[in-house]
Amino acid sequence: MEGIKDLAALLSLEEIRAKRHAFDHSAKAPRPDQLPRIKKLGMVVSMLNTMLWENRTGYDTSFFVRDYGEEYAHWAVPRNSVTKAGIRNGFEIDRPLPHKIFFFIHKGMTRYNDAFRKVYGPSERTDRIIQLKALTRWGAYYVLREDLMGSLEPGKYADFIVLDRDYLTIAEDDIPNIRVLMTVVGGKAVHLVPSLANEIKAEPVGPITWKRKPLAKFFP
Repeated sequence: MEGIKDLAALLSLEEIRAKRHAFDHSAKAPRPDQLPRIKKLGMVVSMLNTMLWENRTGYDTSFFVRDYGEEYAHWAVPRNSVTKAGIRNGFEIDRPLPHKIFFFIHKGMTRYNDAFRKVYGPSERTDRIIQLKALTRWGAYYVLREDLMGSLEPGKYADFIVLDRDYLTIAEDDIPNIRVLMTVVGGKAVHLVPSLANEIKAEPVGPITWKRKPLAKFFP
C-alpha cells in the first residue's frame, strides 16, 4: 500500500479510482484493516480459491494456519468480508484446471480442507451467487471489459456455457459434479459433447473429438 500512498501525492482520488488498481491472489490478505482504503481507492480484489484446497508449504491456508494460528484463517481468500465492504472481487486460477472450476466454487462456499478435515475461516464462506458473480460480472470488471462480457446482454460477446444441471437450484454438494456440455465463444461453439450434439442435431466440437480424447472420463 506504500506505493499507492506515493501515487496519491501525484493523482487525485478520482484519477486513482479510474485506474482500477488490483489486489491479487488474496493469500493472507487483504486484512480487515485494509478494506476501507481498498474501497476508497476503487481497487478490485482477485482471489485464488485453490489455496483453500491445496496444501503447499508456506503458501496455502493450512500452512498459514499452522504458522500463525487458526484465528487468522479468515485472512486467506476473505471473499465474504471483501464483498460486504462493497468491493468487487474476481476469481482466478493460476494453472489450466478448467475441469475443476465447479469444485473450486464449492470450496469457496464451504472452505473445507479435505486433507485436514477442517473448515478454515468459516466466516468467509459465501453463497453460490457471490461465487458466480466473481466468475462473471466482477471478473469482467476486473479486466476492464464489463461493457463486452460478464453477462448476456445485447451488444456483448455471445460467450456462454451449457451445463448438465441447474447451478442455481441443485444441492450445494452436487455443484462439484457439474459438467459443461457446450462452450460458446463469440457466438461460435468451441466445445460440444455428443449427447447434446445429438439432441440439437449438430456435430460434436472441441476436445471431445480429439484423437487423444482428454474428456473421455467425463463424457464417455
